[in-house]
Amino acid sequence: MATILEALTLALDLHLAGRFGEAQELYARILDAEPEQPDALHYLGVLAGQIGRGEFGLTLIDKALALRPVEADIHANRANLLRALGRLDEAEAGYRHALALRPDFAEAWTDHAFARHGRSDAAAADMAAVLLERALRIEPELEPAREKLVKLLHGRGRLRLESGQVTPALIDLLRAAALAPQDADIAFLLGNILFAAGLRADSVIAFRNALALVPDFLSAALNLGIALAATNRNIAALAPLRQAVRIDPAHPVARDTLAIALRTLGRTDETAVLDAPPARKPSPKPSGPRRRRRSP
Repeated sequence: MATILEALTLALDLHLAGRFGEAQELYARILDAEPEQPDALHYLGVLAGQIGRGEFGLTLIDKALALRPVEADIHANRANLLRALGRLDEAEAGYRHALALRPDFAEAWTDHAFARHGRSDAAAADMAAVLLERALRIEPELEPAREKLVKLLHGRGRLRLESGQVTPALIDLLRAAALAPQDADIAFLLGNILFAAGLRADSVIAFRNALALVPDFLSAALNLGIALAATNRNIAALAPLRQAVRIDPAHPVARDTLAIALRTLGRTDETAVLDAPPARKPSPKPSGPRRRRRSP
């Protein structure tokens, strides 16, 4: 006959595998045998929240906490249930309790950030970023914290740039780019902010990165050409500007910018093709009626 520990281990394996029905049945059997088994109460409470029975889950987790009041994991999971129920003040209090018990609890710092950001105001976003940075200092590879922080910094940096806060925007995007070096959109926005800050040579590097990641990124090609021209590298600017025109031959800004660059270099003979309207692709011929196939 399986021991309580063996049954609990099997139930948790089923739970983590997403086999909720089987896990729930096994947790219930454990509690039939031992009604105050704290782990079974705790995990069954978590499972209840996952299947939409958050209030029942809180009842079970409160019983587990009565048996283990200084268990940080139980406090954090209780806070997760409260957050799912929209009870953000109570959830944040729960995360703070868990973190007081275990300051190096990276997942709790992350979940606390999610709860704080759920308030949807600028101050909440700022505090969420602080909490996520704390989580990543403890566990640098914690993917939920990294993904959330990148998204938050990207969005906040864009808003700050649009409102003229260039230096704060630059700080946000430098950090976002360090966390997500393969994100072309972040590299592109960083290039725009560097250019706006007067750091045009650095903007060239950012635009090159964006274009290397997404070779058909028209705006990155165009802005790279503009940034190269702004740093007196007019000949080098021609390649990305031509690439922008190849990506979209009808794009007026790409065509005009390339024409200006060519004229600046005295290569007016090469602008003739740009002065002419771009050739349009022929419209596909309408297909004729299909012959109905006879049934055998």
